[in-house]
Amino acid sequence: MRPIAPTRGGDFTVKTYAKSHQGYVRLRNEDSWMMRPVDFDGYLIAVADGVGGGPSGGVASRMAIEALDDAAGVEVRDSARLVSAVSMANRRVFDSGSEEETLRGMGTTLTAAVVFPSRILLAHVGDSRAYRLTGSRLDRLTTDHSVAGEMEKAGSLTHDEAMHHPRRHVLTRSVGNFNKIRVDVAELAWGTQDRLLLCTDGLSSVVTEDEIVRLSLSYSGQELVDELISAALTSGGPDNITVVLAEVTQDVGDADGR
Repeated sequence: MRPIAPTRGGDFTVKTYAKSHQGYVRLRNEDSWMMRPVDFDGYLIAVADGVGGGPSGGVASRMAIEALDDAAGVEVRDSARLVSAVSMANRRVFDSGSEEETLRGMGTTLTAAVVFPSRILLAHVGDSRAYRLTGSRLDRLTTDHSVAGEMEKAGSLTHDEAMHHPRRHVLTRSVGNFNKIRVDVAELAWGTQDRLLLCTDGLSSVVTEDEIVRLSLSYSGQELVDELISAALTSGGPDNITVVLAEVTQDVGDADGR
């Protein structure tokens, strides 16, 4: 994907950065991601982590991202449009999996956001994550739709227990497994001190939230994305790793996506 120039919003600039790595264990990279400008000085960004075994996981993640891209268009003013686009992605993956025997059972996580200079629209299915970074504070904006994640949400597991639970990767909700899907949605205000981080579990399962904060205090932009990927690789790189970062600043410069 080619680098995308920053979008201006009044005195502010939205910049986006991304990188994906296969990791050291997986035979292929089944993650997909996107970032592109939309109207009203915004960016549409997303990550997807395919599931289903064989090559079908990668097919599912790419298909979901492409469908999201097609359905969202450039006028994504509200969360309803974003949720509709995620639902269309679900339908496309489900239909393909139902029609082709080799793709049967495929699915993917999908975490998408539209980032404007003063607000964020967020839609989420699966166990990829969205974080808001503000100085030394890290807020997780999504709930893992996994057995361990649901138990943590219910209060029966602590965060640390959920991180090491044997069913932490067993999804309770994903795009493409059923013809309809429930989508978590949020609309949040944010400002020039905030950064939005989307990532697959190749990062969040091996790099602690404390480490994410530590790196964010020393790096920004593409350097932060690169350092987060490096941290996951240093921890063994057991899964595909994808990170997408959005920042709002008052500086004008080029944004670089890889």
